Amino acid sequence: MDEAACREALERLRWPEGPVCPHCGAAGYVISKVGGKSHRPGLYLCSECRGQFTATVGTPLEGSKLPLGKWIHTAHLLNSHKLVSVREVESALGVTYKTAWHTVQKLLRGVQDYRGPLPKFGKTVQDYIEPRLPKTRNTLTYWKCQQARKRAGTYKAPRVPVASGTLSLLRFTPPATQAHVERTERFLIWILRDPERSNEH
Repeated sequence: MDEAACREALERLRWPEGPVCPHCGAAGYVISKVGGKSHRPGLYLCSECRGQFTATVGTPLEGSKLPLGKWIHTAHLLNSHKLVSVREVESALGVTYKTAWHTVQKLLRGVQDYRGPLPKFGKTVQDYIEPRLPKTRNTLTYWKCQQARKRAGTYKAPRVPVASGTLSLLRFTPPATQAHVERTERFLIWILRDPERSNEH
């Protein structure tokens, strides 16, 4: 995957309405893109707090030397219809087992508080990623509890990110179905979310 295209895609996923400073929350005209060969690609400057940032600051991807395309590829593998081993991630990315393991762990920690219906993601148990969704989610007991919370006015609908088709512009190898790409996109939106904003839902 082209690194510049991946960066642009992540920026659109995190900031659909334009860059927002992760340090102070400022947006709009106070945010400017920093150009020049001496600066990191995708670097922004906030004139409100004088902080610099990229789309990965404040996310599990921050500070990583792994290309963004490999992060997206890993997220894509985690959202396939079958369980994926860390060895398979290692082979697909062409990295060491240690790098693959840490990449998977960081992504999964980023979605540990997700409450929406992403089909496949989990934690590593030895070499395998196993589903994390609660076993009670589809039971009669769970449904009754949900109905009781609705009647009491305490029910909160699952926070489900909406796919915008941003990742459909990238080329996945092998080619992926639209549903698979959308699952990956929702997964990444959650990974890149602003923790403060997510608590508002």
